[in-house]
Amino acid sequence: MYELSILNPSAASLTDPPVWLDPRFMQAVRDLHQIDASLLLCHKGEQLVAALPLYEKKRLGLRRLICPMSSYYQGLWFFWEPEREPNRNLLDELKISSEVARFLKARYQRMQFNLAPHNADVRGFTWQGLKALPYYTFTHDCARELRILKDERKKLRMARDRDYRLVEEFRPEEFIILLKDLYDRKEKSLGVSYKAFRIWMENLHQDGLIAQFNLMEKDKIVSANLVLGGNHDKRGYSIMRSTLPRDLKAGASALHSLLLVELVKPRFESLDFCGANYPEVARFKAALGFKLELFFKIRG
Repeated sequence: MYELSILNPSAASLTDPPVWLDPRFMQAVRDLHQIDASLLLCHKGEQLVAALPLYEKKRLGLRRLICPMSSYYQGLWFFWEPEREPNRNLLDELKISSEVARFLKARYQRMQFNLAPHNADVRGFTWQGLKALPYYTFTHDCARELRILKDERKKLRMARDRDYRLVEEFRPEEFIILLKDLYDRKEKSLGVSYKAFRIWMENLHQDGLIAQFNLMEKDKIVSANLVLGGNHDKRGYSIMRSTLPRDLKAGASALHSLLLVELVKPRFESLDFCGANYPEVARFKAALGFKLELFFKIRG
């Protein structure tokens, strides 16, 4: 009933794809991590009904499906007519995810990839023997007013007294300096070279798929944020932020979040802050009034 095939992203003719399926994004991820990138396409007759981005590594003749750092989600994306019955979609998506799971198990010795929050039904994967591990993120509907908790309101008042302002300006060199400072403080590795990551940023910015939003104190960047999303995305993805420690204590990151929501309203209907899986980060985002959403990591 369904036909599955693998295609080079640049050869796929997708109309207005979400950023995670955009061939320019996938090629940038491929080049950054030096891995193979492809699209798993699912057709019903001549109609394309679903797609899943695949990133794989080969070692000693074994194929592994991986979740690269620079692609927070992969996601199984469905393409249905708007007037289609929701329960028909549910049943067909269950069949498709089962077929996808069988296909992946036959192709890969090991696998790990992130679904997106809209992939709430993971039965098709678990019924085929794969594991679905719960992860969380915080999102915000840009049309909804934020309900900020009392302790964060205090920090916001402190930040507003500093006359910070948020501007959209692509300054990759300064972003990399802040990012390196963040990872050094955490005593963690980015996983790729900072030079390669800067090239990744520059390529995506040139393609209109990434934007940089900077919280400024006079002419100095004190907090910098990358937001991923193209012209056809209804949801933007705040994938990375780094704030100077002194300004973090002064409420800069809280103000950055608040101003960011306002600034992206003309561009996106909602914003995903890409993460809620560490206690301090989860508490901070919850206190700003964002909505907790579940997504799954598939392993096998």
